[in-house]
Amino acid sequence: MDRYLRDVALALVPLHPNQHAYQAGKLVETALHQLVVLDEKVPDQQETALGLFLDTEGAFNNTCYEAMCDALARHRSEYTIMWWIRATLEGRVVVANLSRTSVRLAISRGCPQVGVLLLLLWCLVVNDLLTRLNGGGIFVQGCADDICLLAVGKFPNMVSGLMQLALLTIEMCCKEVGLSVNPDKTGLIAFIRKQKLQGFFEPRLFGVKLNLSGSVKYLGVILDSQLNWREHVEVKVKKAHNLLWAYRREFGAR
Repeated sequence: MDRYLRDVALALVPLHPNQHAYQAGKLVETALHQLVVLDEKVPDQQETALGLFLDTEGAFNNTCYEAMCDALARHRSEYTIMWWIRATLEGRVVVANLSRTSVRLAISRGCPQVGVLLLLLWCLVVNDLLTRLNGGGIFVQGCADDICLLAVGKFPNMVSGLMQLALLTIEMCCKEVGLSVNPDKTGLIAFIRKQKLQGFFEPRLFGVKLNLSGSVKYLGVILDSQLNWREHVEVKVKKAHNLLWAYRREFGAR
């Protein structure tokens, strides 16, 4: 089924080009490079870039079967393949044993963590969100369940408005596929050389105001508003220093 989806279904209706997971020649490094190149151009053009980094709660575990089947249909998958995938997922049962007590529970959503189709099915589901958001002044890219949005413009209030419209689209998509995004863990950062933004307003996600932060972590890399990489380097140096002393304590006494 995996080979069929990659060679047939995705050949007819491919994944969005800004999806950097499960596509040949694309990986974490290409996603970071694409985003950083866009961000570095903004200060030179006297513009403001507002970046939003979504935290999708339990993306692989909470995706409903209807959303997966709808995504397969959009990519022109055969009905038999859709039926096989759904039947396999719906037939799963979890058994928990404690002493003499045993509990059985049927799984109603999500994919097995070690499943071959896990990443591909999620990419198919989230592909519709990437397609909807790309356009209207918003750049969006995905790397599996890590989704980043970037709004660029001359005026901070216009950039804030574009991001707010994108967040409304995200709320609608989440309701359609049964997913949720945690506003408290969603990162919002402005890539600009100025210390203050004039006319900027914080957008809201599910009624919660998103506050600007000085840095965010995306795909293992810390991005700061000035893109000087100081915080990222300091964190890596500190981690290396701690590992060095840990190894020294372990092997130095021998």
